[in-house]
Amino acid sequence: MPLYEEKPIREESERKRVEQWLKKFLERTREKREKVPVKKEEKKDTSIFRGKESLPMKEFTWKFRKASPFIPGAGGAIYSEKERLGLANKVREVAKKKFGSQYYLGKDKCSQIIKEFEKEKWRAKTGAEKQKIDRQIRVLRRELLGK
Repeated sequence: MPLYEEKPIREESERKRVEQWLKKFLERTREKREKVPVKKEEKKDTSIFRGKESLPMKEFTWKFRKASPFIPGAGGAIYSEKERLGLANKVREVAKKKFGSQYYLGKDKCSQIIKEFEKEKWRAKTGAEKQKIDRQIRVLRRELLGK
């Protein structure tokens, strides 16, 4: 007497039923895999560039002057149009000093310009100067990098 009973080979109809079930199961899983994943919305370019690689300096100055006056993280403080124009001119000076005579401002140069402002912040003597430069950096990050 064997220790366990051998199960008889499945009948033909039962085997077909299992094969059909397996076939349907595989089709469903394949369909699930083939479904197109939900498309993530591409992040819109919220910087001054709006999808362009570079801007002429005059256009940059004009767009920066017309940009949002609010300073990020400053509790509703704003820069007047004159202050934004002064900041745009300061960016032009930094770009000219760092890259030579520039007619265009490219996206690739923006982070380097912001780093120059950060260096200037570290060189500042008083807390008020550091705060002023920090606010300028935040505005530049929002407008140039779109962050």
